[in-house]
Amino acid sequence: MTRKTILVVDDDAPTRKAYVEFLTDCGYNVLEAAHGGEAIMHVYRHRPDLVLMDITMPVLDGVETAQSLRERSSTANLRILAVTGSQSALKKERMLELCDDVLMKPCAPEVVASRIRTLVQKAA
Repeated sequence: MTRKTILVVDDDAPTRKAYVEFLTDCGYNVLEAAHGGEAIMHVYRHRPDLVLMDITMPVLDGVETAQSLRERSSTANLRILAVTGSQSALKKERMLELCDDVLMKPCAPEVVASRIRTLVQKAA
């Protein structure tokens, strides 16, 4: 069985590194990006199976990044799991429209892993 690839997108380096280490320990190939613009480049280069993405980021935020990925036929069906600490109901509502799931920070690593497993299986 081929190892699935997860792209972790978060502008907070310690948070991003924690996700990378945890998901690597879970058996995934893991890529990382610090903002949405970098994420889009990684998606086209590496074709990850799922994007785990923060909503509030510089350059391109999660909403803009998800919108960009959904607009292109080659990435329209890419699984996106958004995570946010933002209390903005409008942003969260928009992310629910664009993403496969949205989790509120802080969230237990086991919850993140479970949601990723479910979404990756749906994509298969």
